[in-house]
Amino acid sequence: MLNVPRWASVLGIYALLATLFGVVAVLDIHHQQTVAQEFLDAGIATTADGVDVDVRYGKGGSSIDTVEVTFVVAAQRHMATLSNSLGDPEGNSEGRHPPAAGTRYAPPLRILYKPDDPSQVMALVDAEDFAADTGIPSGVSGLVAIGGTASVAIAGAWLAYSRLRSAGGRRGHG
Repeated sequence: MLNVPRWASVLGIYALLATLFGVVAVLDIHHQQTVAQEFLDAGIATTADGVDVDVRYGKGGSSIDTVEVTFVVAAQRHMATLSNSLGDPEGNSEGRHPPAAGTRYAPPLRILYKPDDPSQVMALVDAEDFAADTGIPSGVSGLVAIGGTASVAIAGAWLAYSRLRSAGGRRGHG
């Protein structure tokens, strides 16, 4: 059994986790951008006349969990939950209620819905923000770069270490 120094194993695990977290964050950002662009390209614009936010309190403070909207398409009233809404509560109190006047989701709220499925809805302001934000935050880029570099360096050192131990063991028996 190969005896890898404990610090190298621990550091390698942290580097690998940082890399994985960064890659997942990059994929999530890319997904949000793609969904937003799909709504901008194919969505039908209308106005939601009813809006309810559900503000929840968690470890990091309060955030908007869901935003439900009601709107009319072809004389039929629809209720839907927004896709990819931002979590900033903007001063809205905890619980489910209409958003405070002047906040991001206050009615009348401009929305985009998918013509083939009006239950798929996104706030126009969110679609524009997500689609315009094409950069990757520097913190996420740093996680991928530093974690990936450290993972490769530790893997290389581990391989070199194992070869040295292996070569040393053969010399002693030969």
